[in-house]
Amino acid sequence: MKKFVFTLLSSFFLLGLSAQQVGEKIQIESAGTWYNGVVKNYDPAEDKYFVSYEGWSDGFDEWVTKDRIKTFQKVEAPKAPLTKFKVGDKVEVEYGMVPEPATIMEVGENKYRIKYDKSVFGEKWVTERQIKKL
Repeated sequence: MKKFVFTLLSSFFLLGLSAQQVGEKIQIESAGTWYNGVVKNYDPAEDKYFVSYEGWSDGFDEWVTKDRIKTFQKVEAPKAPLTKFKVGDKVEVEYGMVPEPATIMEVGENKYRIKYDKSVFGEKWVTERQIKKL
């Protein structure tokens, strides 16, 4: 009984010293790619973690060494610009059926006010798909 209690306490002690805790979100390396997952169990005798891959079936759960896991790091996607073009951009917009050079003068909601380089064509509001970047 004393050996069992000692082993149990050792396990908790070692688990407390390990970088990852049971239930902790982690990233797991598999075939050169890092996947999100969670620690399901820890074996102090083998110094291995039983992990589950986020979004994958339990059939992919496996024991891994600590060199294949790291603390979960939330990676935010780079923020995309709200619009493809900005004021001052030199662009090309069809006038009739001929592409003509123009400048973005104002950015509206899902549309752009452009001014044609040839003053006789003037200004107008156009959608993003009507514009080509020069």
